[in-house]
Amino acid sequence: MSLTRCLRPVYSKRLISQQAVRSLATAAVAPKRVLTCPMSNSKNNMLRVFLTRRNLFTASAVQQSYNAASLTIDQYHQVSDDTLDHIDETLETIGEEVDLPGFDIEYSQGVMTIKLGEHGTYVLNKQPPNQQIWLSSPKSGPKRYDYDTEHKKWFYHRDNHTLDELLNEELSQVFGQTVDVMDGFEP
Repeated sequence: MSLTRCLRPVYSKRLISQQAVRSLATAAVAPKRVLTCPMSNSKNNMLRVFLTRRNLFTASAVQQSYNAASLTIDQYHQVSDDTLDHIDETLETIGEEVDLPGFDIEYSQGVMTIKLGEHGTYVLNKQPPNQQIWLSSPKSGPKRYDYDTEHKKWFYHRDNHTLDELLNEELSQVFGQTVDVMDGFEP
């Protein structure tokens, strides 16, 4: 199956022209690149297809694979509380350094509300029955994160990005400086 034919179904709902699909396919074809059809049934062969750069389908686009762990309720509360406490402390520190109108952070009983003025409000909260942390982002919408004990990361099962990756990316744009919400964190 050609890459152009493979890409067409992904973008048909967005009304991208055939010429645009061909140019994307042409941009993606280069030596030493991994070309995988996003419509493939094999989970291990699927690549995250976000068209934000011209160098699509590179080997670096393949992300780490995470697995949700079954934790005891005490383990879940320990790791989720430690994670949210660390994010709270990190953002409080950044909030003191950066003058962002409308910045406020509240954290109580497993629910963290991060108000960023005109940039919107983030909400992080624990979900003990599911052993998850839920995020509501004004930029990327709602996400549910599971914990991988091997990699010590909260990850989103649909595309394997981690909670800290998403928060770092979005909050760095808001604060105008590099943000690492898990800097120095040891679970």
